[in-house]
Amino acid sequence: MGGPIDDDDLEMLREGFTGVMASSADPAVAVTALHELGWVDLLNESPAQAMAMAFTALGATGSAASLIDDIVTLALGADPSPTTCVVLPPPHSSRPPGMVIGDSVVIQGLVSGRFAQATRVLVAVVDDDRVQVADMDVSEFTVIDSTGVDPSGGFRRVSARLPVDGIERTTADWDVAIANARIALAHQLIGASRWMLEAARQHAIDRVQFGRPIASFQAVRHRLAECLVDIEGAQAVADAWTPDADRLLATLAKASAGKAARTNAKHAQQVLAGIGFTTDHPFHLWLRRSLVLDVLVGSATSLPAEIGAELLRRRTAPRLVDL
Repeated sequence: MGGPIDDDDLEMLREGFTGVMASSADPAVAVTALHELGWVDLLNESPAQAMAMAFTALGATGSAASLIDDIVTLALGADPSPTTCVVLPPPHSSRPPGMVIGDSVVIQGLVSGRFAQATRVLVAVVDDDRVQVADMDVSEFTVIDSTGVDPSGGFRRVSARLPVDGIERTTADWDVAIANARIALAHQLIGASRWMLEAARQHAIDRVQFGRPIASFQAVRHRLAECLVDIEGAQAVADAWTPDADRLLATLAKASAGKAARTNAKHAQQVLAGIGFTTDHPFHLWLRRSLVLDVLVGSATSLPAEIGAELLRRRTAPRLVDL
């Protein structure tokens, strides 16, 4: 792992990544292009900067390119590739999606849109409180045909039940994989929140009622101010993360970013008014994507209980300077 990337180089990479995400309608094409641009090398070189840059761009552009597979794959000790997919936990959960029950491995979880092009699927499996990783074939899974709230996002539910003796497994640190996934998704939610806030702000400037822009109305200003406060709070937590940071920080970042996304979705829809409830405005795409991203590996509603349980287990709360 190398050192921090120079600001000028990082800005050049950001422009390149954003351009690919914004111009590639096919998520699979975008993923391949991002790998060719050196996404995995960047992730190995400077994980914090790479995740912040790439996933913020994903959130801002609304791209369905799945990079979360690479984050989890790398944390599980495997080599990321455009054809390697991971099974994520079910919504609101962070437990491994696989479990040994008797003489079978039972798997229930979520896969990204990358599953359609995958030749290799990695699954975390719990066996007697140990977490191991199984390297499986796509054909071994049953896909539940459900488009969900965000059809263009590509996430689907999958399930499988296989004989335990027929699956090779290696040890892995699932906690690290979850922490890294939470930080990455936090940045994506923050990027999406900033897009929603900007869409609402611009509409408030352009929309005129009673002879003046609605941006001059105090109620509108209060909504937009609350959105910005939540975004900046979540951003501060996410930016404090480093690979050797307390894993609780990643949980706090994901919870804060999920809350910020929900706040921005609610207030942006109110400011956008009627147009915000239609598909004529692109807002609905970011609203749908945020709702799905929020429930991955723990949500704004489920993570506070996890944080509280962890603080009770430690019998102490970390100082803010330590976080």
